[in-house]
Amino acid sequence: MSPKTISFEENLEKLKGIVEDLESGDLPLKESLEKFQGGIDIIKQCYKELETAELKIETIIKKDGKIITEPLGKK
Repeated sequence: MSPKTISFEENLEKLKGIVEDLESGDLPLKESLEKFQGGIDIIKQCYKELETAELKIETIIKKDGKIITEPLGKK
């Protein structure tokens, strides 16, 4: 059985909770550092997912009778 894949949105919610916990200032130093590291790991996962999505988002442009793809935003 493979581990459940956590969605981008679920990761953002987890990150929001971590930030709120850290901003409260009520956590011991060791727990704060562990949560901070967990937040960094989530950010890395989200960044990878965004990079993958960016690569998938392409616009189809017709030039000289040929259909080519270019990354979104490139002109």
